[in-house]
Amino acid sequence: MGDRANARIQIFDQEGKFLEEWTQFSRPSGMYIGKDDTLYVSDSESRERDGYGHHPGWKRGIRVGSARTGVVTAFIPDTFADPEKASTSGPEGVAADSQGVIYGAEVGQKDLKKYVK
Repeated sequence: MGDRANARIQIFDQEGKFLEEWTQFSRPSGMYIGKDDTLYVSDSESRERDGYGHHPGWKRGIRVGSARTGVVTAFIPDTFADPEKASTSGPEGVAADSQGVIYGAEVGQKDLKKYVK
C-alpha cells in the first residue's frame, strides 16, 4: 500500500497483518507491479527542500525496483522544467507494459509520458 503522506510503502499479508515498510521509493503517488514482480512507483511530491521532513534532497520521478526485495534499480527524473517551483509535478500514476515500456500519468501537465529503454 502506498502511503504518500508518510513517505513509505506498507506491506501486508493476505490477512492484513503488517509485514514491513519501505521508504526507499520515497513518496508514492502511484504504484504498479508487473508480472515479473517489478515495482514501479511514481513520486510527484518530493523536493530538494521539503518542509515536511520527507526525504529532503530527494527528487520527483519514477523509481523502479523489485517488489520482492525492495531494491531500487532505476530512477526516471521528473521532466517538468522546474519541479521545485511547482506544488506537484511529474507522474501521479504509473504503469508498464509487457515490453518494459513505462507510462507516467502527469496530472498538472495533463500529459502521459512514455519511457522506452
